[in-house]
Amino acid sequence: MRARPRHRLADLSGDRLPALPGVYALWHDDAPVYIGKARSLASRLGKAHRSRGVSMTNSALRRNVAEHLGIATANEIKTGRPVTRAEANQVNAWLDSCTASWLTVDSEEDALQLEKTFKHEWLPPLTKI
Repeated sequence: MRARPRHRLADLSGDRLPALPGVYALWHDDAPVYIGKARSLASRLGKAHRSRGVSMTNSALRRNVAEHLGIATANEIKTGRPVTRAEANQVNAWLDSCTASWLTVDSEEDALQLEKTFKHEWLPPLTKI
């Protein structure tokens, strides 16, 4: 995955990503900070994580970034703590400074196994193991 092309997250949209299962890595300052899997990379990486709204219930990545930035814990947000527009803008700006790479796989099960491998190998700080 380290050798895969990286794309600015700010420039990605669902129509630029494959609607296939896969694993993706988010990079910040050239270090992997998050690993995730998707049934559809276009939907997960191109839409859910790129959402510009204040709701973060559909994206563990956005919740984990909010926690990383000191806004609130990921669990507080998941269980209903409201996020303000200013807080969401902080999360969006941080994510916009990241790049993403991905690998497509044959099945969601393959994506899960590969995600586990990368998480344990890289220990990315924004991914809960």
